[in-house]
Amino acid sequence: MGEFFYRPENAYVGDVIPYFEDGVFKLFYLHGWRENDREGLDHGWYLIETKDFVAYQERGACKIEGGTGHILRVDGIYHMFYCIFPPGEQLVCHAISNDLKVWESTPEDTFAADDRIYELSDWRDPYVFWNEEEGQYWMLLAALAKGPTNRKGCTALLSSKDLKTWEYREPLYAPNLHVGAHECPDLFRIGDWWYLIYSSYTGRFATFYRMSRSLDGPWLTPGEDTFDGRAFYAAKSVSDGQSRYLFGWNPTKNDDLFGWNPPNSRGKDYNSWDWGGNLIVHEIVQRADGTLGVKVPDTVDQAFSHPLSVHYESITGDWHITDRKLSCMSPYSFAGCLSLEELPNQCKISASVSFSEYTQGVGFMLRMQDTLDEAYYVTLEPQRNRLTFRGKIMQSEEGGKTFPYEVELERPIELIPDRSYEIKVLIDGSICEIYINNDIAMSARMYDIPRGKLGMFVSQGHGQFSDVRIEERT
Repeated sequence: MGEFFYRPENAYVGDVIPYFEDGVFKLFYLHGWRENDREGLDHGWYLIETKDFVAYQERGACKIEGGTGHILRVDGIYHMFYCIFPPGEQLVCHAISNDLKVWESTPEDTFAADDRIYELSDWRDPYVFWNEEEGQYWMLLAALAKGPTNRKGCTALLSSKDLKTWEYREPLYAPNLHVGAHECPDLFRIGDWWYLIYSSYTGRFATFYRMSRSLDGPWLTPGEDTFDGRAFYAAKSVSDGQSRYLFGWNPTKNDDLFGWNPPNSRGKDYNSWDWGGNLIVHEIVQRADGTLGVKVPDTVDQAFSHPLSVHYESITGDWHITDRKLSCMSPYSFAGCLSLEELPNQCKISASVSFSEYTQGVGFMLRMQDTLDEAYYVTLEPQRNRLTFRGKIMQSEEGGKTFPYEVELERPIELIPDRSYEIKVLIDGSICEIYINNDIAMSARMYDIPRGKLGMFVSQGHGQFSDVRIEERT
């Protein structure tokens, strides 16, 4: 069985440029060949189509050599805006099509940054939309504004009446937060709120969002301003008219593309993140206060609906186990239980988890070995209001010597005693996608333990797991 989360054969998914039409998500993406690159292969934009984020049809190369951009349709003509990278500068390019398949570039529309406002070195990832209030098109770009320090990453702004001649304007959003440009900008409205999305690889490596009642700002930073963690990047969104979906990639750790792997690495889990990987789709959810969360799309969730018969045994601690309900009171120690059966290579794990006051940790052990240390730990930490992911190295002395940080991945989440938290974990080979309460997501990778069992644990407290299920693809 092939990978569930889409990746092209012998290549990788880079930045996704989503477009929706006639019930079909047409997902243009940057095709990353890596070690499979050889002379004669097509590069640049490729196209896949899907209706459900489960089955994908490959439509091949678009014959466009360039970086991330945007697609829009005006008066029956499709317009593609993208970027190219000649030495010393970056340029925005324009191409048109009648069918989304054959594209004709318009070289006369190519333009660089205005170096009175922006740096020439960062001018990429155009996003174009019709601003109804102004009666003209707006283009957003990943850019660097002129400034006295290197903290000048911004979302540049241009306007046009004909999609050919563009007026340079002051940045839409320039907070002086990031040393690098605000990559892959995206903009949309839900109800009374406008949302600006961008990705950054400096300071924090993630896809961020800002919110405003007006395109004129101010652009507010919510309490948690990201959709996922380090292993989800360059996300852009599109709506099907009912729901809005966010398309990013879960990076691999295969190829040391940037030369940052530890010289004495003992496995891929210790390696640095590559550029590109597998396509991951989150569904965006607007909360009552206007802030945004994400959930697993229903079609992806429902693709794993064949339940497995699983039995559990206590390894340490006094566990009460009945059918799909497990609980343990362990106020002063660590307690764990284990399934008798191994986890499938592709599966969904789900449960309703609750814990008592003062509990230090509760969660899943993925691909667990009988020793209760070699596993991937997905942990709710109520005392710190966070969700964490740790591999087996973090359970050993080597972990403390190797990593300069305490956990590999974490996401903030408000954790309240005696409240139920619905957890779903989707596993696809090395890929791990974690969702909580249809609101929080965390992407991860699991390389060095290829198989194992499902464990549940409680650390210094009381934990209860209800309706525990392991389901395979239907």
